[in-house]
Amino acid sequence: MKKLFKYLKPYWFGVLMMIVFVAIQSIGQLLLPDFTASIIKNGIKVDGGIDLEVITKYGLMMIGVTLISGLAMIVISYFSSKVSTSFGRDIRRDIFKKVSDFSLTESEKFGTSTLITRSTNDVMQVQMHTIMSFRMILAIPILMIGGIILSLQKSVKLTAVLLGGIPALIVLVVITFILVIPLFRSMQKKIDRLTVVGREAINGVRVIRAFGQGEKEVNRFQVANNDLTNNTLKAGRIMSLLNPIVNLIFNFVVFGVVVLAYVIIQNSNGIIQDYSELANLYAVIQYVTMIMFSIIMLTITFINYPRAEVSGKRISEILDTQISIKDDADDTYDLHEFKGNVKFHHVSFKYADAEKNVLDDINFEANVGETIAIIGSTGSGKSTVINLLPRLFDVSEGSVTIDGIDVRQIKLKKLRSMIGFVPQTATLFTGSISENITYGIQNATQEDIEYAANIAQAKDFIEAMPDQYESMVDQGGVNYSGGQKQRLSIARAIIRKPLIYVFDDSFSALDFKTDAILRKHLKAITKQATVLIVAQRIGTIMDADRIIVLQDGKIVGNDNHKKLIKSCNVYREIALSQLSEEELS
Repeated sequence: MKKLFKYLKPYWFGVLMMIVFVAIQSIGQLLLPDFTASIIKNGIKVDGGIDLEVITKYGLMMIGVTLISGLAMIVISYFSSKVSTSFGRDIRRDIFKKVSDFSLTESEKFGTSTLITRSTNDVMQVQMHTIMSFRMILAIPILMIGGIILSLQKSVKLTAVLLGGIPALIVLVVITFILVIPLFRSMQKKIDRLTVVGREAINGVRVIRAFGQGEKEVNRFQVANNDLTNNTLKAGRIMSLLNPIVNLIFNFVVFGVVVLAYVIIQNSNGIIQDYSELANLYAVIQYVTMIMFSIIMLTITFINYPRAEVSGKRISEILDTQISIKDDADDTYDLHEFKGNVKFHHVSFKYADAEKNVLDDINFEANVGETIAIIGSTGSGKSTVINLLPRLFDVSEGSVTIDGIDVRQIKLKKLRSMIGFVPQTATLFTGSISENITYGIQNATQEDIEYAANIAQAKDFIEAMPDQYESMVDQGGVNYSGGQKQRLSIARAIIRKPLIYVFDDSFSALDFKTDAILRKHLKAITKQATVLIVAQRIGTIMDADRIIVLQDGKIVGNDNHKKLIKSCNVYREIALSQLSEEELS
């Protein structure tokens, strides 16, 4: 929580104004009972007459204080809203910026669902508690201390009754605090779990329906939902008991004050001599109300603190995470004219917490005009190899270079601008097809868009739609098939005209005819570029200049198709599992 207070610094004026006007409003609240008591004491006579001058005087003062308090409340509401929304906005902005800079290592460490919860629900908890604290932090002591002092000035005997209520209230607060804290601490984790289950059910709706597991997922969600609901209900039940018990204590205190006042203001004959004690009674009851109210507000502030503290720690975990991929290169190569020759030199890689290398001593070159394919069994490290080029991961040993320059010496923006990367999972963003194709480039013309779509074999299905390139893409691209999404992702890479093309199993959803035509068109436009292809289909990579065969993170073959069929058993086994001897020859 404390670390997040730095986000309030730009809004110190708003916080200061809020505190000042909270003090003004609180002082106004303390003055009103005293003015009312003065009217009763000095403005009303025992014989039934009234002193209009006194009533007018204090009446006008009450109106003035009420107007000032009302104005103060407006100012407090304005600045609290402005500060709280800005405070939350800045935290969410920095969370999103930090997550955007995460490498795959950090993203996998947290998980998508918890990142969403932390940037929304957790920020809201911190935001609400922080602003509530600023509004209460000054009001509580003013009302409590001021109320006690003014109440004692009116009547020590009547105020003494309050001493019986405060200890009982403190005991109640402590018990509530002990019972509620564990529930609030676990609540955020349960929200995380609910988000995970809900997200999986929504994203995997086709699989769920295909396997007829809708009822199972509903039950799974219900378990997580009930777990959160029960936790919240437990906390709610405890908190709901707080209000009636506090009211009971408060009413007992007021009743005690009234009974004692009744004894005091009666003379021996039961006749009221004047209205002083009656005025004091009214004032003390009002001050007792303020004191009890301030204690309740203090209780609520403290009870909400644990949940806000947990949320603050969860937010800080993201903001304090050390990013493994550091963009600390200078601008030496920002204007450098790269050609696109790629070299992996004795590259080894392992995950941060792993003991064994995923890749071990990888060596190969990919020069301009060449198409290098990478193939291997599942888990052999194919995708990891190409993820090292745009620095989605960093090598553990060795180096990856472009034109002899280590990619770690090139700024990320420059490095990634040279690469047209098509990931294994085709990702589309909400918006139009045109916006998706031009996602990685600015100032693209309609001609450029259509050219890229034509090369990617997407033009036909795009132009068959009523809105063509302005056709909308739903969230996650669910209104397009797997093959259509892959072709749009490929078009997105082509329109950038990069020096290096990287295709991570990006043709898997295409039929063989479309695959062949697309690769033929690609070959025509990549003569001055370097192409790296990860594929499972032998047919996709047979015509590659060289094929790198991986097994258990090591290169076991590096040659063209014809030679590998004869010299590499691993490649031969993969090839024969897909095609016949005649088709491979």
